Amino acid sequence: MRDSMDKKKPDKQILNQFPGEQQEDLHLIWDKARRRKPEPGNLSAKEMQAAWEKLQKRIGPTRPTLHIHPARRRSSSARTYAFISALAALFLGGFLLWYLFIPVSIEAPRGSYTTFQWNDGVRVELNSGSTISWNRSFTNGHRNIRLHGEAYFDVPTSEKPFIVETQTAMVEVLGTRFNVRSWADDPTGRTTLTLVEGQVRLASLLEPEASVLIPPGHISEIDYLNSVPHDPRPIDTNQALAWRNHGFYFSAIPMSEVAAELERRYDSEIIIGNEQLGARELTIYLPRPGDLETIIETICFVTDCRYEEQNGQLHLF
Repeated sequence: MRDSMDKKKPDKQILNQFPGEQQEDLHLIWDKARRRKPEPGNLSAKEMQAAWEKLQKRIGPTRPTLHIHPARRRSSSARTYAFISALAALFLGGFLLWYLFIPVSIEAPRGSYTTFQWNDGVRVELNSGSTISWNRSFTNGHRNIRLHGEAYFDVPTSEKPFIVETQTAMVEVLGTRFNVRSWADDPTGRTTLTLVEGQVRLASLLEPEASVLIPPGHISEIDYLNSVPHDPRPIDTNQALAWRNHGFYFSAIPMSEVAAELERRYDSEIIIGNEQLGARELTIYLPRPGDLETIIETICFVTDCRYEEQNGQLHLF
């Protein structure tokens, strides 16, 4: 019996899980542990403990091994792929909506003019300091323009309506040439429409049903106090559109608005000394105005005011 026990060896399935060098250490521990009595030349308990610790260091910390069945792996991969595909489609759809409806803007910087034309033939000229914006779906039947400032539009005849919105008004056309003026810094919120050719409909954003048709060579206005458009009245379109040739036309316009127009056109700063002068209305037509100082001299002659330059600013008083 004793001889049979002496011949027992460690289980091969256990040994095969260790490298060759570690198998030798395991054989040693196994051989010494199966003996009931220490014999001369055998390892002491202290030496056996040291051998075991040496083996543990070589083995390192044990880690659980995860075995995935091939069928389960394919099922999990399919679900992951479907989820990623759906997430990508959702992201792409959201990006396209954002791309189509985020506004695109064109600006005419102070002291300059800008011209722009869409693929459908609609052409716009922007006065100094003006901005237009629209969505990228413009050519897909939604031809809506947002205007801040002054712009001249040339719209070829089309079945698709062309709409210009300002802070107070909406202009709808099918084919025409017209001018719209509406500055966001105007305290009255006035929108002025001048029609050159064709026919347009002018309506208030607050009361869109109360609209008027404007015939060629006429002008109409809307402001915060009058949501119903003023009755169209005839006007000299060459004077009204003098800005397109770098000229000026002011008809019963307060001096404060005249100064703001000059600031945009010449990228300058004009200071009006008192409220009375700022509220004084001015009617003047300057087809070839020249430089800013020449215009200020003309205005002061008409309104009986004075001016002087201080630190790059023009002061009127």
